Amino acid sequence: MTRNAQHGITMIEVLVTLLVFTVGLLGVAALQLNALKGTADSNQRSQATWVMQELAERMRANSVGAESSYTTAPNCSTLPTTWCADHFNPISGAKVNAATCTSDQMAAFDRWEAQCSYAASTTYAANATAAAGRYTSTDFLTAPSQGAALTVNANNHLITLTSRWKSKGDEAKQQSSESVLSASLGVRR
Repeated sequence: MTRNAQHGITMIEVLVTLLVFTVGLLGVAALQLNALKGTADSNQRSQATWVMQELAERMRANSVGAESSYTTAPNCSTLPTTWCADHFNPISGAKVNAATCTSDQMAAFDRWEAQCSYAASTTYAANATAAAGRYTSTDFLTAPSQGAALTVNANNHLITLTSRWKSKGDEAKQQSSESVLSASLGVRR
């Protein structure tokens, strides 16, 4: 009677082990990608909240400014007609001093600065150096393809700020229909 004792492992056992290990690594990689998408969406929410809180503080600081100056949507393709804050002009490379503004002009400027991207304006977009810059938190938000990234509505002295942005998770999937996330903030005047 001969006895065949196995010493070591067979090739099939090695391949099965390798297959199980590979599937496990792919699962870990998928979990990591989902975590990165969630982190990107969380970052967008933080930026949107920051923009809304900044505009809310500007509204509180300029309580004399008319509600209509805040609720009128600005033209984001052009720079503001009146600059109510000092700023750096990347095209000329010089600091530009603020103009003297009325409370309504300040309110309109605050709304423009909260909603619009300097880099997206036609003036800055025409200059490669200026177009590449990120100047405010708005420049970090991925705006939805439909509708405004920031809306301001007034109802009986309650101003509601709503920020919308495109989900980074959907952007990574390259889906034709996008998922738009939003956050709102109320300001009583």
